[in-house]
Amino acid sequence: MRFSLVLVLSLCFLFLHHQVSASPWIGTTDPQLHYDIQILTEYGYLDSTATTFPVPWKGISRQLEQLKTTDMPDAAAVSARRLTHYLILQKRNDTFASATGYGANERSRLASFDGQQGEKGRLNLSTETRFKRLATKISVNFEPGGEKNYDQSFIAYQFGDWNLRLGAIDQWWGPAHSNSLVFSNNARPIPTLALSRSSTAASESPWLSFLGPWYATAQVGQLEDSRDVPDAKIWASRFTAKPVSNLEVGLSWVAVWGGDGQPDRASDFLKVLTFHKRCPDGTDTCDPTEETHVGSHLAGLDFKYTFIAADIPVNIYAQFVDEGDSSEFNVANNASSVGISSYLFGAKIYLEASDTNVSCDQAIVDVTTCFYESGTYSSGYRYYTRELGDSRESDASMISLGFLKHFANGDVVEATIRQIDIDDNDSTTDPTIESLGLTEKITQLSGYYQTVWGDWQLKIGGVLDSSKVNEQGTDHDVTVFAEIKYSL
Repeated sequence: MRFSLVLVLSLCFLFLHHQVSASPWIGTTDPQLHYDIQILTEYGYLDSTATTFPVPWKGISRQLEQLKTTDMPDAAAVSARRLTHYLILQKRNDTFASATGYGANERSRLASFDGQQGEKGRLNLSTETRFKRLATKISVNFEPGGEKNYDQSFIAYQFGDWNLRLGAIDQWWGPAHSNSLVFSNNARPIPTLALSRSSTAASESPWLSFLGPWYATAQVGQLEDSRDVPDAKIWASRFTAKPVSNLEVGLSWVAVWGGDGQPDRASDFLKVLTFHKRCPDGTDTCDPTEETHVGSHLAGLDFKYTFIAADIPVNIYAQFVDEGDSSEFNVANNASSVGISSYLFGAKIYLEASDTNVSCDQAIVDVTTCFYESGTYSSGYRYYTRELGDSRESDASMISLGFLKHFANGDVVEATIRQIDIDDNDSTTDPTIESLGLTEKITQLSGYYQTVWGDWQLKIGGVLDSSKVNEQGTDHDVTVFAEIKYSL
């Protein structure tokens, strides 16, 4: 589906003259609002799950209206005021439209939740509207070389406690700030048809009260036609719940299946959902040790535990993800991400470590470079050559120390230092990795400052990389980026 620029601008003009409200999700206008949700849940002012991005407004808005910021700690009070400001905009039945320009001297190699974007340049024109239960966003992205896409566009319909969405929006599954092993914003968003709960609050049904606040989503989409198995399909599902007030648990499951030359019927999709096994040569019988699941699977478990120490929240969290292509899902040999975070002088401080070194063969522990890879789907767990999960790919480990501060005037500052060890290999298809077949150690310092002037928002940031390949000479790279956004 291709729209002309004239048509898109005409629609934006039309929407600006309708009294409607905007996105059903928090953070699609400004991702920093997701951090505000997390801060308020960690301090205990909101009863909601918050380890899946984006979070629906429904269930949050009612709780926000009851909050009193007078006696709140500074970090929580700032977040409550920011969210309340956007909630008031929702109540005023205004459309949200914006024009955003982004530029950098280099493409980003490593992603984080709201840092440098993937491309060197982008002009975005977007408008979000809602007509009662129907919500839409038209987002057009113009990139260098004349490329154009409609990432972040969607149409969604809400019925009861559920939402049906068709579109391609950024998602982040997991509790960590610096990476997600399942879905991150490292790659372009996949166009999917998604059925999701429209609230992250507790259910009113007595049958589900034991779950506490909970959220669920199930999605099916199609990958690009330029991969080794063109037009492969993807199934993605996630469930999160807080059975007790200070513990959130998440389950994720993703499977790549179908595509050219692969079983692609509805009955084959049912086999994916039921973990049906097949023989490598397609016959009905073979050695059970050679059987594999239909499709290429990832299964993940994550949790976040919060406790109060000296009136300050302390969060301990982790994510574990295993591939399920072979005999059984393995809880011991998996990719992992662990972290701890708290607050200091109103700023959030976090320390995180992740590792995607996974043994391909339990009998030969040093045979690696298989996480995110697949024998059938040789393009791996990628979309347009960029990893859907951790941007560091397989055989990589990282330690991150980060600082995030929201100011009362709406400004935001974030700084992160990372130590990354990457064991690259000749099978990777990621174009941002230049040292194929080499071992690389990276020390990275990154950060940005975001400020608002009326209808304008400006973000300026940079990344300093110090890289050593095969223990030889050290190279230094500096990337600077800027983003300016005008809300119409």
